[in-house]
Amino acid sequence: MNTLQNEIISTAKIYRELFSNAQKAIDTRINNLKRASLCNHCKKNCDIDFNKINVFQKFPDGCRYKFWQEAALDLLENKISKDIYEKIQLIEKRRQCFTCVRCASCCRLASSEYSYEELKERAKNGDKFSKEFISVFVPYKSIEEPRKLYPDYINLLEEKFKDQAQLHFYYCPKLGKDGLCTDYENRPGICRDFPNNPLVALPEKCSYNEWKEEVNITALTLYALIDIIGFYKEKIKKLCN
Repeated sequence: MNTLQNEIISTAKIYRELFSNAQKAIDTRINNLKRASLCNHCKKNCDIDFNKINVFQKFPDGCRYKFWQEAALDLLENKISKDIYEKIQLIEKRRQCFTCVRCASCCRLASSEYSYEELKERAKNGDKFSKEFISVFVPYKSIEEPRKLYPDYINLLEEKFKDQAQLHFYYCPKLGKDGLCTDYENRPGICRDFPNNPLVALPEKCSYNEWKEEVNITALTLYALIDIIGFYKEKIKKLCN
């Protein structure tokens, strides 16, 4: 097994553990809310066993458990989501402490799950990211071109996304022979904000790898929380309606 495979397997294992811990933490907060929101009278006389109910059950209108369910939804949508947003802001602020060393990796090797034609179609339909992406990048003729530049990075991405959509690789034609942007002052947000996500795979030369490693566990935990909250909110909303 090669180093890239070990790295991917290790990350997946860490994410599963973080996901499990995050889910337990959310369940604890929801159950604590149940205990706090129900009076002793209700606990003793309700036909539903207090210890066996969960937030994903259907309750009749006016039932105290439905009020708890609505309180749980508020907890997810407002309090926990707000905490996540604030932590994401801290991660983005921390990125500003690191400086680009102008390795030009991001200019020579941008990747997308969409082909150039698909990106153009998405841009035509109003997708802002796609519109900005195709305003900067053009596709390589074949994957062998970027593989010559970054063989290890291409292998990493292919291994990481082998069970998902095919990846397409792009480069910026405005990159000069000296490795510097020939239109730097007018570079779009997609370039100014790179990398805006510590969970993306970065080429080894990229100086933001230090930031990525520093915030990786926190970012993975937040990603897990976002996944869990999204699932919980969707399921509870259906029950509350």
